[in-house]
Formats: sequence, C-alpha cells, structure tokens
Amino acid sequence: MMGHARAGFTLIEMLVSLAVLGTLLLLGVPPFRQWLRNTHIRTAAESIQNGLRYARVEASSRGAPVRFEFQSSGADWTVCVLASTPSCDKAQEASADNMLQRFVAAGGAQEVYPSASTSVGDVSIALTDMIRAGAGVTFNALGRPLDWGATAIQRVDANTARADGRRLVILISAGGMTRLCDPALRITTNPQGCL
Repeated sequence: MMGHARAGFTLIEMLVSLAVLGTLLLLGVPPFRQWLRNTHIRTAAESIQNGLRYARVEASSRGAPVRFEFQSSGADWTVCVLASTPSCDKAQEASADNMLQRFVAAGGAQEVYPSASTSVGDVSIALTDMIRAGAGVTFNALGRPLDWGATAIQRVDANTARADGRRLVILISAGGMTRLCDPALRITTNPQGCL
C-alpha cells in the first residue's frame, strides 16, 4: 500500500521562515526611512526650484517685478507681483490679483527646513540658519534677481531638522537661472554635483 504524501509546512519550518522574514524586515527599515527622508528633501527642493523658475518666467512675461518669498521657517512659499509693495504679504493686502501662486508644504515636505544665504559661499558647508518669513528674491522684467549679492537670496539648502538626510542646494545665478545640486558630489564626475 502506498502512503499519503504530506502537504504543507511543519511548525518548525514556519517559525524559521518567520524568523528569517523578521530579520530581513528589520534590516530593511533603516534604509527605507533614509530613502523616504531623502525623497521628502528632494520634493521640497524641487518645489522651491520650480517656484523660483515660475517667478522668473512671470516677471519676464508680465514685464513687472515678481517676487518669490518664503512664508515660514519651513518650505512654504509664495509668488506675487510687486506693484508698489516690498513683500508678498503687502501685495496680497493691496489686491488678491497680485498673488500668483502659493505652495504650502504637506506630507513629508513639512519635515524639511530650508536655510538660505545672500551669497553662494562654500557649498560644501551646510547652512544652519533657518529661513525667516519674508526672505526671498525679486525678479525684474528681464528675469534677473534684483539686489543679487546684497539682499536677494542666492542659495537655498534643503535638509531635514535632523540633518541626517541627503542635503540638496539650490543656486540662483546673477542671470536668474536656478540649479539644483548635491554638494556631496563633484561636478567633474557627476552633473548633479555642486563642487
């Protein structure tokens, strides 16, 4: 007589499989968190860069000064037309038509705290001062930043408050062009590098 073949797993086999699966999950959680943090940084940095580009294009197309301005210590920003006012808050008080675009950081972008400087400086050194509300850059009708090198921001660093993510830098040239780069990479070997 033939015996019946057993199908399925024994309790020992199932426990060993669960232990191996649990170990693999524990090894994968830190890299996943790091990847998620870096994704949040990139999202916030790209939104800032897009806002700067939008302000520059609008200034050129409207033939009027357009300002990109941070609204808080986070990654929130506003783009507005400046008629006779020095800031986007004053422009909004004058007329709602002056407000062109507003970005409110949501989701993971809320964890990103950019810092800015009025000079490019050494991009290998991280900026630590948080952006104050009202910091920004105004583009003229030619798409160039007004007061470049004086009061207009030339550089924005994006990182989390924990500073353990992949820091990204946005550089603003005298001609108004923006460039997103990674200060950990060399530009001679990687086009995404800053140095």
